[in-house]
Amino acid sequence: MTHMLTEHSFLRARSPDMRPLPRAVHLVTAVLLLNMLVAAIHVPEWVSMLLFAAAPVLMGWLVWSVLHDQRVPMRDLPDGAEWGYQDREDIHGSR
Repeated sequence: MTHMLTEHSFLRARSPDMRPLPRAVHLVTAVLLLNMLVAAIHVPEWVSMLLFAAAPVLMGWLVWSVLHDQRVPMRDLPDGAEWGYQDREDIHGSR
């Protein structure tokens, strides 16, 4: 069974152009899942309050780290494509 899990793992099926996510994505997701787990089980109230108080800071860090991630090359939009919609002919106008 172990061989089956490693052979058909979704991690091995990643596309070569996929890049790893910033560390903040994994950490914030883990903390938010922990927050939901803490709400379902009986833990001291200070643990719940600590996770609740940390959530805005963690979300800010998540947003900042994703926006400042330089691993994806950005291209300039051509003239007339200010909105960046490539699939909407009604926004492109006449060309």
